[in-house]
Amino acid sequence: MSGTTLLDQGRRAGSGSAGASGLGARISAHRTFYLMVSPFFVLFALFGLIPIVAAFWIGFTDWDGLNPARFVGLDNYVAIVTDPAFGKAVFNTVYIWVGSTLLTVGAAFVLAYLINEYVVFGRSFLRMVFLLPLLAAPAVIAIIMSVLFSTNAGLVNAFLSAVTGDRVTYEWLASTGWIKPIIIVMIAWRFLGFHMLLFVAGLQSIPRELYDAARVDGAGGWQVFARVTFPLMLPIIFFSATSSTVGAFQLFDEPYVLTNGTGGTDQAAEVLGTMLYRTAFTDFRFGMASALSWVMFALIAIFTIVNSRLLRVRV
Repeated sequence: MSGTTLLDQGRRAGSGSAGASGLGARISAHRTFYLMVSPFFVLFALFGLIPIVAAFWIGFTDWDGLNPARFVGLDNYVAIVTDPAFGKAVFNTVYIWVGSTLLTVGAAFVLAYLINEYVVFGRSFLRMVFLLPLLAAPAVIAIIMSVLFSTNAGLVNAFLSAVTGDRVTYEWLASTGWIKPIIIVMIAWRFLGFHMLLFVAGLQSIPRELYDAARVDGAGGWQVFARVTFPLMLPIIFFSATSSTVGAFQLFDEPYVLTNGTGGTDQAAEVLGTMLYRTAFTDFRFGMASALSWVMFALIAIFTIVNSRLLRVRV
Protein backbone atom coordinates (compact mmCIF):
# COMPACT_ATOMS: atom_id res chain seq x y z
CA MET A 1 0.00 0.00 0.00
CA SER A 2 2.81 2.38 0.89
CA GLY A 3 4.62 1.49 -2.31
CA THR A 4 1.56 2.45 -4.33
CA THR A 5 1.29 5.72 -2.44
CA LEU A 6 4.91 6.57 -3.07
CA LEU A 7 4.48 5.69 -6.74
CA ASP A 8 1.45 7.99 -7.02
CA GLN A 9 3.32 10.80 -5.33
CA GLY A 10 6.22 10.34 -7.71
CA ARG A 11 3.88 10.48 -10.70
CA ARG A 12 2.23 13.68 -9.42
CA ALA A 13 5.58 15.27 -8.75
CA GLY A 14 6.77 14.28 -12.19
CA SER A 15 3.64 15.64 -13.85
CA GLY A 16 4.00 18.88 -11.86
CA SER A 17 7.60 19.25 -12.92
CA ALA A 18 6.65 18.53 -16.51
CA GLY A 19 3.84 21.11 -16.34
CA ALA A 20 6.19 23.71 -14.90
CA SER A 21 8.84 22.97 -17.47
CA GLY A 22 6.19 23.04 -20.21
CA LEU A 23 5.02 26.48 -19.06
CA GLY A 24 8.60 27.72 -18.96
CA ALA A 25 9.20 26.32 -22.43
CA ARG A 26 6.11 28.08 -23.80
CA ILE A 27 7.20 31.38 -22.25
CA SER A 28 10.68 30.96 -23.67
CA ALA A 29 9.28 30.09 -27.10
CA HIS A 30 7.04 33.19 -27.13
CA ARG A 31 9.41 35.52 -25.29
CA THR A 32 9.04 38.28 -27.88
CA PHE A 33 5.26 38.26 -27.59
CA TYR A 34 5.32 38.53 -23.79
CA LEU A 35 7.88 41.33 -23.96
CA MET A 36 5.67 43.22 -26.40
CA VAL A 37 2.52 42.99 -24.25
CA SER A 38 4.27 43.45 -20.90
CA PRO A 39 4.15 47.32 -20.99
CA PHE A 40 0.35 47.19 -20.97
CA PHE A 41 0.25 45.03 -17.86
CA VAL A 42 2.89 47.16 -16.14
CA LEU A 43 0.99 50.36 -16.87
CA PHE A 44 -2.30 48.75 -15.84
CA ALA A 45 -0.78 47.66 -12.55
CA LEU A 46 0.71 51.10 -11.86
CA PHE A 47 -2.24 53.26 -12.90
CA GLY A 48 -5.15 50.83 -12.57
CA LEU A 49 -4.79 47.91 -10.21
CA ILE A 50 -2.63 49.52 -7.53
CA PRO A 51 -4.82 52.69 -7.26
CA ILE A 52 -7.94 50.52 -7.02
CA VAL A 53 -6.47 48.44 -4.20
CA ALA A 54 -5.14 51.59 -2.50
CA ALA A 55 -8.55 53.30 -2.72
CA PHE A 56 -10.18 50.24 -1.19
CA TRP A 57 -7.75 50.31 1.72
CA ILE A 58 -7.99 54.09 2.21
CA GLY A 59 -11.77 53.71 2.49
CA PHE A 60 -11.22 52.04 5.86
CA THR A 61 -9.02 54.85 7.18
CA ASP A 62 -9.24 58.44 8.34
CA TRP A 63 -6.73 60.30 6.18
CA ASP A 64 -6.38 63.94 5.20
CA GLY A 65 -3.57 63.41 2.70
CA LEU A 66 -0.84 64.80 4.96
CA ASN A 67 -0.93 63.07 8.33
CA PRO A 68 -0.57 59.29 8.72
CA ALA A 69 -3.73 57.34 7.94
CA ARG A 70 -5.64 55.98 10.94
CA PHE A 71 -7.61 52.75 10.54
CA VAL A 72 -11.28 53.24 11.42
CA GLY A 73 -12.88 50.11 9.98
CA LEU A 74 -16.40 50.59 8.65
CA ASP A 75 -16.90 54.00 10.26
CA ASN A 76 -16.64 55.81 6.92
CA TYR A 77 -19.32 53.65 5.33
CA VAL A 78 -21.61 54.03 8.33
CA ALA A 79 -21.13 57.81 8.28
CA ILE A 80 -21.93 57.93 4.56
CA VAL A 81 -25.19 55.98 4.67
CA THR A 82 -26.39 57.88 7.76
CA ASP A 83 -25.53 61.32 6.36
CA PRO A 84 -28.67 63.20 5.17
CA ALA A 85 -26.57 64.86 2.45
CA PHE A 86 -25.82 61.42 0.99
CA GLY A 87 -29.51 60.57 0.82
CA LYS A 88 -30.23 63.84 -0.96
CA ALA A 89 -27.34 63.27 -3.39
CA VAL A 90 -28.63 59.78 -4.17
CA PHE A 91 -32.15 61.13 -4.76
CA ASN A 92 -30.88 63.87 -7.07
CA THR A 93 -28.67 61.42 -8.95
CA VAL A 94 -31.49 58.90 -9.43
CA TYR A 95 -33.87 61.70 -10.45
CA ILE A 96 -31.46 62.94 -13.11
CA TRP A 97 -30.63 59.37 -14.17
CA VAL A 98 -34.27 58.40 -14.74
CA GLY A 99 -35.17 61.67 -16.45
CA SER A 100 -32.12 61.83 -18.69
CA THR A 101 -32.28 58.15 -19.62
CA LEU A 102 -35.96 58.25 -20.57
CA LEU A 103 -35.59 61.51 -22.50
CA THR A 104 -32.31 60.66 -24.23
CA VAL A 105 -32.99 57.03 -25.09
CA GLY A 106 -36.62 57.68 -26.06
CA ALA A 107 -35.89 60.69 -28.28
CA ALA A 108 -32.85 58.99 -29.83
CA PHE A 109 -34.86 55.88 -30.67
CA VAL A 110 -37.67 57.91 -32.27
CA LEU A 111 -35.22 59.98 -34.33
CA ALA A 112 -33.28 56.90 -35.40
CA TYR A 113 -36.49 55.15 -36.48
CA LEU A 114 -37.66 58.17 -38.47
CA ILE A 115 -34.27 58.60 -40.14
CA ASN A 116 -34.02 54.90 -40.99
CA GLU A 117 -37.55 54.65 -42.38
CA TYR A 118 -38.25 58.00 -44.01
CA VAL A 119 -34.97 59.79 -44.76
CA VAL A 120 -33.50 58.79 -48.10
CA PHE A 121 -30.86 61.48 -48.70
CA GLY A 122 -28.67 63.22 -46.15
CA ARG A 123 -28.45 60.52 -43.47
CA SER A 124 -24.73 61.07 -42.99
CA PHE A 125 -25.27 64.81 -42.65
CA LEU A 126 -27.96 64.33 -40.00
CA ARG A 127 -25.77 61.95 -38.04
CA MET A 128 -22.95 64.48 -38.11
CA VAL A 129 -25.24 67.31 -36.97
CA PHE A 130 -26.60 65.34 -34.02
CA LEU A 131 -23.08 64.27 -33.00
CA LEU A 132 -21.72 67.82 -32.88
CA PRO A 133 -22.83 68.51 -29.25
CA LEU A 134 -20.73 65.53 -28.15
CA LEU A 135 -17.60 67.38 -29.27
CA ALA A 136 -18.21 70.27 -26.87
CA ALA A 137 -16.80 70.10 -23.36
CA PRO A 138 -19.45 69.59 -20.64
CA ALA A 139 -18.22 72.67 -18.77
CA VAL A 140 -18.66 74.81 -21.90
CA ILE A 141 -22.20 73.52 -22.38
CA ALA A 142 -22.96 74.27 -18.73
CA ILE A 143 -21.66 77.84 -19.16
CA ILE A 144 -23.89 78.31 -22.22
CA MET A 145 -26.90 77.01 -20.29
CA SER A 146 -26.12 79.31 -17.37
CA VAL A 147 -26.14 82.24 -19.80
CA LEU A 148 -29.44 81.11 -21.34
CA PHE A 149 -31.10 80.79 -17.93
CA SER A 150 -29.48 83.85 -16.36
CA THR A 151 -31.80 85.88 -14.15
CA ASN A 152 -31.32 89.35 -15.64
CA ALA A 153 -29.74 88.82 -19.06
CA GLY A 154 -30.82 85.28 -19.93
CA LEU A 155 -32.44 84.54 -23.27
CA VAL A 156 -35.15 82.43 -21.65
CA ASN A 157 -36.32 85.29 -19.44
CA ALA A 158 -36.01 87.67 -22.40
CA PHE A 159 -38.26 85.42 -24.48
CA LEU A 160 -40.82 85.12 -21.69
CA SER A 161 -40.73 88.89 -21.23
CA ALA A 162 -41.43 89.39 -24.94
CA VAL A 163 -44.31 86.90 -24.84
CA THR A 164 -45.98 88.14 -21.64
CA GLY A 165 -45.23 91.85 -22.05
CA ASP A 166 -43.88 92.03 -18.49
CA ARG A 167 -40.27 91.89 -17.37
CA VAL A 168 -39.49 88.33 -16.23
CA THR A 169 -36.52 87.87 -13.90
CA TYR A 170 -37.13 84.33 -12.73
CA GLU A 171 -34.11 82.72 -11.02
CA TRP A 172 -34.05 79.40 -12.87
CA LEU A 173 -30.71 78.19 -11.56
CA ALA A 174 -31.63 79.04 -7.98
CA SER A 175 -34.93 77.17 -8.19
CA THR A 176 -35.11 73.82 -6.42
CA GLY A 177 -37.75 72.65 -8.89
CA TRP A 178 -36.10 73.64 -12.17
CA ILE A 179 -32.39 73.00 -11.65
CA LYS A 180 -32.64 69.23 -12.14
CA PRO A 181 -34.80 69.44 -15.31
CA ILE A 182 -32.28 71.90 -16.76
CA ILE A 183 -29.48 69.42 -16.09
CA ILE A 184 -31.57 66.66 -17.69
CA VAL A 185 -32.08 68.76 -20.82
CA MET A 186 -28.33 69.43 -20.99
CA ILE A 187 -27.50 65.73 -20.78
CA ALA A 188 -30.13 64.79 -23.35
CA TRP A 189 -28.98 67.48 -25.78
CA ARG A 190 -25.35 66.40 -25.47
CA PHE A 191 -25.76 62.63 -25.80
CA LEU A 192 -28.76 62.46 -28.14
CA GLY A 193 -26.59 62.01 -31.23
CA PHE A 194 -24.49 59.23 -29.68
CA HIS A 195 -27.52 57.12 -28.77
CA MET A 196 -29.23 57.90 -32.06
CA LEU A 197 -26.18 56.62 -33.94
CA LEU A 198 -26.33 53.37 -31.98
CA PHE A 199 -30.00 52.91 -32.80
CA VAL A 200 -29.54 53.73 -36.49
CA ALA A 201 -26.82 51.09 -36.71
CA GLY A 202 -29.05 48.58 -34.94
CA LEU A 203 -32.05 49.29 -37.17
CA GLN A 204 -29.97 48.97 -40.32
CA SER A 205 -28.66 45.59 -39.17
CA ILE A 206 -32.18 44.07 -39.06
CA PRO A 207 -32.74 42.00 -42.25
CA ARG A 208 -35.44 43.45 -44.49
CA GLU A 209 -36.68 39.90 -45.16
CA LEU A 210 -38.13 39.82 -41.64
CA TYR A 211 -40.24 42.90 -42.36
CA ASP A 212 -41.39 41.47 -45.68
CA ALA A 213 -42.32 38.15 -44.06
CA ALA A 214 -44.27 39.93 -41.32
CA ARG A 215 -46.21 41.99 -43.84
CA VAL A 216 -46.96 38.91 -45.93
CA ASP A 217 -48.44 37.33 -42.80
CA GLY A 218 -50.77 40.32 -42.52
CA ALA A 219 -48.99 42.30 -39.78
CA GLY A 220 -49.62 46.04 -39.72
CA GLY A 221 -47.13 48.80 -39.06
CA TRP A 222 -47.49 48.70 -35.28
CA GLN A 223 -47.40 44.90 -35.19
CA VAL A 224 -44.21 44.87 -37.28
CA PHE A 225 -42.63 47.31 -34.85
CA ALA A 226 -43.79 45.42 -31.74
CA ARG A 227 -43.01 41.91 -33.00
CA VAL A 228 -39.90 42.50 -35.12
CA THR A 229 -38.19 45.85 -34.58
CA PHE A 230 -38.46 46.28 -30.83
CA PRO A 231 -37.44 42.74 -29.75
CA LEU A 232 -34.40 42.81 -32.04
CA MET A 233 -33.42 46.25 -30.75
CA LEU A 234 -33.56 45.27 -27.07
CA PRO A 235 -29.80 44.52 -26.79
CA ILE A 236 -29.01 47.98 -28.23
CA ILE A 237 -31.56 49.60 -25.91
CA PHE A 238 -30.01 47.78 -22.96
CA PHE A 239 -26.52 48.97 -23.88
CA SER A 240 -27.80 52.52 -24.32
CA ALA A 241 -29.60 52.48 -20.97
CA THR A 242 -26.55 51.00 -19.25
CA SER A 243 -24.22 53.67 -20.63
CA SER A 244 -26.72 56.31 -19.50
CA THR A 245 -26.76 54.78 -16.02
CA VAL A 246 -22.98 54.84 -15.70
CA GLY A 247 -22.84 58.40 -17.05
CA ALA A 248 -25.55 59.64 -14.67
CA PHE A 249 -23.80 58.24 -11.61
CA GLN A 250 -20.52 59.83 -12.74
CA LEU A 251 -22.19 63.20 -13.41
CA PHE A 252 -20.11 66.14 -12.23
CA ASP A 253 -19.45 68.97 -14.73
CA GLU A 254 -22.99 70.18 -15.36
CA PRO A 255 -24.24 70.56 -11.76
CA TYR A 256 -20.88 71.86 -10.57
CA VAL A 257 -20.68 74.65 -13.17
CA LEU A 258 -24.36 75.59 -13.00
CA THR A 259 -24.26 75.98 -9.22
CA ASN A 260 -20.68 77.30 -8.94
CA GLY A 261 -19.81 74.26 -6.85
CA THR A 262 -22.40 75.00 -4.17
CA GLY A 263 -24.89 72.27 -5.04
CA GLY A 264 -27.67 74.78 -5.62
CA THR A 265 -30.42 76.01 -3.34
CA ASP A 266 -31.06 73.49 -0.57
CA GLN A 267 -28.54 71.19 -2.31
CA ALA A 268 -31.10 70.56 -5.06
CA ALA A 269 -28.31 69.86 -7.60
CA GLU A 270 -25.93 67.99 -5.30
CA VAL A 271 -25.16 64.66 -6.96
CA LEU A 272 -22.80 61.86 -5.98
CA GLY A 273 -20.03 63.20 -8.22
CA THR A 274 -20.06 66.68 -6.67
CA MET A 275 -20.35 65.21 -3.18
CA LEU A 276 -17.30 63.03 -3.87
CA TYR A 277 -15.32 66.03 -5.13
CA ARG A 278 -16.31 68.20 -2.16
CA THR A 279 -15.47 65.45 0.35
CA ALA A 280 -12.03 64.82 -1.16
CA PHE A 281 -10.80 68.22 -2.34
CA THR A 282 -12.73 70.68 -0.15
CA ASP A 283 -12.99 68.85 3.17
CA PHE A 284 -9.80 66.78 2.55
CA ARG A 285 -11.41 63.62 3.90
CA PHE A 286 -9.80 61.17 1.51
CA GLY A 287 -10.83 58.12 3.51
CA MET A 288 -14.47 59.15 3.37
CA ALA A 289 -14.13 59.98 -0.34
CA SER A 290 -12.62 56.57 -1.12
CA ALA A 291 -15.45 54.86 0.72
CA LEU A 292 -17.96 56.99 -1.17
CA SER A 293 -16.40 55.98 -4.49
CA TRP A 294 -16.94 52.31 -3.64
CA VAL A 295 -20.52 53.04 -2.61
CA MET A 296 -21.02 54.69 -6.00
CA PHE A 297 -19.56 51.61 -7.68
CA ALA A 298 -22.04 49.42 -5.80
CA LEU A 299 -24.96 51.67 -6.79
CA ILE A 300 -23.92 51.58 -10.46
CA ALA A 301 -23.78 47.78 -10.33
CA ILE A 302 -27.19 47.59 -8.65
CA PHE A 303 -28.94 49.90 -11.09
CA THR A 304 -27.28 48.16 -14.04
CA ILE A 305 -28.72 44.86 -12.81
CA VAL A 306 -32.10 46.56 -12.41
CA ASN A 307 -31.88 47.73 -16.03
CA SER A 308 -31.11 44.22 -17.24
CA ARG A 309 -34.03 42.78 -15.28
CA LEU A 310 -36.49 45.40 -16.50
CA LEU A 311 -35.48 44.92 -20.13
CA ARG A 312 -35.40 41.12 -19.73
CA VAL A 313 -31.95 40.93 -21.29
CA ARG A 314 -29.24 38.57 -20.14
CA VAL A 315 -25.83 40.11 -20.08
